[in-house]
Amino acid sequence: MPERALRKFLEEHLPANPDVRGLVVAFSGGLDSSVLLHALLPVAEEFAMPVRAIHVHHGLSPNADAWAAHARHFCADCRVALEVLHVQVPQAASLEASARRARYEAFTGALQPGEALLMAQHRDDQAETFLFRLLRGAGVTGLAAMRPQRMLELAQGGHAPQWRPFLGMSRTSLEHHAEARGIKWIEDESNQALRHARNFLRHEVIPLLETRWPAARQVMAATAARMGEADALLREYAILLGEGCIDMEGRVSLPAFSKLSLPQQRLVLRHWLQGRGFLMPPEAVLEQIQRKLIPARQDAAPVVICGDGEIRRHRDHLHALKPLSDIPDAWEAEWDGRQPLQLPDGRLLHLEQGTRPKCVWRVRFRRGGERFRPAEGRPTRDLKNFLQESAIPPWQRARLPLVFDGEELVAVAGLVAPGLEKRLRFRIEVPEHSPRVKDRQ
Repeated sequence: MPERALRKFLEEHLPANPDVRGLVVAFSGGLDSSVLLHALLPVAEEFAMPVRAIHVHHGLSPNADAWAAHARHFCADCRVALEVLHVQVPQAASLEASARRARYEAFTGALQPGEALLMAQHRDDQAETFLFRLLRGAGVTGLAAMRPQRMLELAQGGHAPQWRPFLGMSRTSLEHHAEARGIKWIEDESNQALRHARNFLRHEVIPLLETRWPAARQVMAATAARMGEADALLREYAILLGEGCIDMEGRVSLPAFSKLSLPQQRLVLRHWLQGRGFLMPPEAVLEQIQRKLIPARQDAAPVVICGDGEIRRHRDHLHALKPLSDIPDAWEAEWDGRQPLQLPDGRLLHLEQGTRPKCVWRVRFRRGGERFRPAEGRPTRDLKNFLQESAIPPWQRARLPLVFDGEELVAVAGLVAPGLEKRLRFRIEVPEHSPRVKDRQ
């Protein structure tokens, strides 16, 4: 029974998520989400949890407006507040994936702190996901398919749990429940289109498998659950391995990393990159890191592209970087230190310690030939050599704002340099809206 499954799920997950004070149903108007919303209302009342619903209007079907109208009537009958969100789905190689991304962006933009998002995927969906990922060559993490809970990063900051309480129920059981209670639902015509991979699996492949193995869906869903357990154990192991070779700055220390076996290295790399905000890296990327970066000379500067970011080696460390925006060579600004100075890549420069100049400072980036005086009466030093000796990675050297008082270099923002830091100290902030938020200095 859906009510029993929901009650058990909430009993298990609410104590582990004490911040949850409200439940939000992702409501398409189809069978699954209609049963979820209808069955949730009496159960949520037992837990004193308010319920609301969100309907995402993709605009991909000529029936999209009718579906939204149905959702409004259904929720009005249930006395549930409904929010209809209109989204634009970009054209992409996979329209399914593009629509899924747009849908999740809508959810994470509409969810409020203290709310949990409930979705109605069931055991049949889990079996399809497992088989789909198996045929794409997924590893343990991918074959774990959909999880009962995962955390969503909200657009406004913070996180909210995404819950799937029906993963143990079949579509047939949901259909019987809906028919017995007179629940009306809509049918999305795109669910019949065999050009979509999941539909082909659902309508052609899995029914054929069931002619020989009647319990195929149940077995695949159960295997996905076991893969989830195995993945959780591997994550715990990756954390233990990472403690020995991932430093406080989020870099991989190669002397310790190189002592691991090749499978252990791959496990740590996946754990490290996901922790740095990257998507799960494909095997080809892991192979390039192991073949190209790890054996490289210390004075080399090899790079491996990973999604929209890159992996670099500098001396004995691997760095995971998001894309770095270009710095204009001729950029220069005057600044009195009273308000943060916005740099051309979106970062903000703050004065943290020191006296403001009588006039203004000049701020720019390196152009070559800069020198500074470590202490009064001491000869000047070449900044380039100092940065090299200080083990500052090349891509960071070009992005360190230089602060001049007249012609004298008085500070290198973001860097503690002998003599300079005694007089002035600056802080570089990466605003949350900046595309470089993961690449903090």
